[in-house]
Amino acid sequence: MKGQALLAAGGTFVAFVAGGFLVGLFLGNRTGASWWVIVGTFAGLFLGVGLFATQIVRSVK
Repeated sequence: MKGQALLAAGGTFVAFVAGGFLVGLFLGNRTGASWWVIVGTFAGLFLGVGLFATQIVRSVK
């Protein structure tokens, strides 16, 4: 596996987790429900892990 592929996969993971957190903050601010931060973070985490795994599998082939 190339280092660039691993860096890209890691960057995708971090971007999705941070993006989910920020979307959760926005929704929590708009609705007043603080649990949106947790939901957004976990959604970003799960999507990030899925895309990370997909990119790792593609780079190994």
